[in-house]
Amino acid sequence: MNRGFFYYLLPLFLFLASLLQSTAVNRIQVRGVKPDLVLLLVIVGTLIYGSRAGIFWAFIGGIALDLFSGGPLGASSLALIAATLVVGIGHSTLSRYNMLVPVGAIAIGTLIYGVIYVALLFSLQTLSTLSTLQAANLNIIRPAPQLSLWSKLFWPTVQFVILPALFYNLALMLLIIPVLNRVPESQDLNYQ
Repeated sequence: MNRGFFYYLLPLFLFLASLLQSTAVNRIQVRGVKPDLVLLLVIVGTLIYGSRAGIFWAFIGGIALDLFSGGPLGASSLALIAATLVVGIGHSTLSRYNMLVPVGAIAIGTLIYGVIYVALLFSLQTLSTLSTLQAANLNIIRPAPQLSLWSKLFWPTVQFVILPALFYNLALMLLIIPVLNRVPESQDLNYQ
């Protein structure tokens, strides 16, 4: 497989993956959990080309994902960029030909992406509640944080959505590893 070919087609693949993830992938759910196709592509691209290209693809894929899924614009991009920054360490210091590197990258990337995305959604919900309270003129200067709401929503989301998605993404990464290992290493620094 040619490195340059995949490099220039990855934005198109991300666009198609975000469209599929928002629509057709719902048919291959396992117990309500579906794979993160955009996250998989971004992590594979980061392992091949490095963090700089990975951050660009994370931004593009996240915006496309938010546009198609109806989520808050930019939330997926921020979560994907955070996952890409951590996974990018695997590009420069570790060999992606070792099976543990892509498996560890998708596991860590899925956890970071999921936790940051849920935290962003919770923060946006809290901000919208605060603005609603201030607009109602209830003379509330600073409402007490609802930690019970955080524990009621966050931990079940991690337990029933993020961790099962991690195993689903791991299974898909195991299928992708042979294709990933066919892409040759680059001797130049054009992609990094």
